Amino acid sequence: MKKKTLHPIPVDLAVLTYLLVTALYMMPGFNKLQDVASHFLFRAGATIIIFLFAYYDNKNIAQNKYYRFIRNFYPLLLLSYFYKETGYLNNILFDYFDPFFAKAEQLLWGMQPAIEFSKHFPQKWFSELMNFGYFFYYLITFGLSYTLYILKPQKAEKVIFVIITSFIIYYLIFILFPVKGPQFYFPVNDAQTVDSYFFSKLVKMAQHIGETETGAFPSSHVGMSVIFLILSYKYLRKAFWIILLPVILLWFATVYIKAHYLIDVLGGFVSAPLVYFITVKLYARINNHK
Repeated sequence: MKKKTLHPIPVDLAVLTYLLVTALYMMPGFNKLQDVASHFLFRAGATIIIFLFAYYDNKNIAQNKYYRFIRNFYPLLLLSYFYKETGYLNNILFDYFDPFFAKAEQLLWGMQPAIEFSKHFPQKWFSELMNFGYFFYYLITFGLSYTLYILKPQKAEKVIFVIITSFIIYYLIFILFPVKGPQFYFPVNDAQTVDSYFFSKLVKMAQHIGETETGAFPSSHVGMSVIFLILSYKYLRKAFWIILLPVILLWFATVYIKAHYLIDVLGGFVSAPLVYFITVKLYARINNHK
């Protein structure tokens, strides 16, 4: 009888690596963390599920379209949990670096761009435009992956790996380098955003559900949106031109709604090509060892 072997796909390895690295990172922080057992249980459960995927993966079951969808997209469902968890893990080694960032902003620009931007453009229509750009980030994260999955299925595994692993790299940076951003650092009056219409409410709802004091530097909104542009230009050229303007609005919106310092935005631009290069090389190496 032929011995059954594991058949992990590259994104499985990325998720398992994140689970292991963060589990090891939590160990010296036991005294600072609350309810740490639930986080280890989550890792144990997620690891078991991924191993079951890898163990039962075969040609017959892989032909089922529902299974294929779940197999490729389950990491996207984990991203929200992973992101919120960075706020749980990010003060194990260091306290927040926001005082340094606020001083650097003042020295570089002579002001606080996250405060002054909305003051100079308080119009509701402008706020709605900025909030649309910011909310577009949530749409494109899943939308680009799914579009490529449907239109370029032969490229979907690589693209999803690049997207998920890029997020994971940014999340690890957030854990090691804690910056909570202007919306949490500045006094309430300065941290308020310009309220407007539909997209303003959607952004506030999304932030209420998933936002926490973490993830400001470098801006993963900017970094990941640049990576989305690279992927769409390479594999879906028409989509590139469709998403380009909303992505540009997103870059401005990160500062306008006070989610990021301007330095965070620059950090996103600088880090994105490097993160993309690393993830592409990792994917190639994993495939070469299959």
